[in-house]
Amino acid sequence: MEVARDRSYRSLDYLKKSAATSRVLNLWQIAQTEEGKAEYQESPFFRNSLLNRCILLKHRVRGGETDLFDFPVQTATKILLPIAERELRYGARFLFVGQRNFEEVAAESFGEDLQIGARDRQVLDIISGLPSLDPFLMRESLKSNGFTPAACYFNLSDGDLERMFNSARQELEPLVRISFGEANASGVKAATLLNKILSDAGSTDLEPLRRVMNMDPPQFREGVFCWKAFLYYKWQLQDLLPRIRQVLDEIAVVRPLGAIDHDDKIYIARVKGDLRSWIFAALGAVTEALAVYDNAYAALTKQSDPASFRDFLLRAPAMFLSLGERLSGVEHVASFWRFRFPQRQMLRIGVDELVDIFMDFEVSLNTVSLEPAA
Repeated sequence: MEVARDRSYRSLDYLKKSAATSRVLNLWQIAQTEEGKAEYQESPFFRNSLLNRCILLKHRVRGGETDLFDFPVQTATKILLPIAERELRYGARFLFVGQRNFEEVAAESFGEDLQIGARDRQVLDIISGLPSLDPFLMRESLKSNGFTPAACYFNLSDGDLERMFNSARQELEPLVRISFGEANASGVKAATLLNKILSDAGSTDLEPLRRVMNMDPPQFREGVFCWKAFLYYKWQLQDLLPRIRQVLDEIAVVRPLGAIDHDDKIYIARVKGDLRSWIFAALGAVTEALAVYDNAYAALTKQSDPASFRDFLLRAPAMFLSLGERLSGVEHVASFWRFRFPQRQMLRIGVDELVDIFMDFEVSLNTVSLEPAA
């Protein structure tokens, strides 16, 4: 069986510019910019050269795709294989992880590299099991399983960087005063510093900050990566809160069309309350964890205590798994519900589909530990 041709994308070029980091891992684009660099060659994401140029998507399975699976799924990890080496506009072949005959199709395309137990298969299974492709969640999940791909695979998309920049610029101004002096504590300087933190931890422009933090260069690069993660999660929480509130309001009032049996009626009534409780608990735990970051940052900017902030950043990766999983679980509920019910559209849905959606949401949220993240 051959890998299928993807005809749903009129152009894949948009992935270069607008791909949401939490939904897309664009290994093809990374290859265009990083190929030839030592770190890229020595620490690939996948060792199979074709697989290491694919585009991985967390994909919402549509009606015409459900027959590809032996069981109902709402989302799946989609592997896109661009047809042309240097152009996306010619389209891509694709397969879904877990689709019917996946082993056969994968063997035809990737040989032994995706056999069960092979190194690349282990990496793919870890990524496929994650609720999102959040780069910080990916890195820590892979690292905890003994895999350390090059740092270039965990950069944020331009779209996410722009949105984070607008969210975090004001927060950086007190740090500019400490690192560069009161005379440089302007919005422009804060913007410059934030750009460097988000995109280039090795820049010499950050040397004053590195000295304030009392970190050697490798520590500083790791610390900035962790710092960027908290800026990302703070922005993600701010973006998610108003959307999930609206979705929960709609979930509370949705009523399925047609006849409904007793068991489904009891289940729907119960799960509506459970979803609200789980979501509030997850977001509460995220808020508490981010407050730990805020307190450590305040120790640096208000109490001139860089050691506390430095120590916090160096132990912070342990928090990424719980933060990323919680936010991704809630994001899945918000984004899939809005995908199914665009705004200002009537909430018209059959009972079987509504039960399937709620069961998928339960899996998305119920697999997330609700113990404190910090």
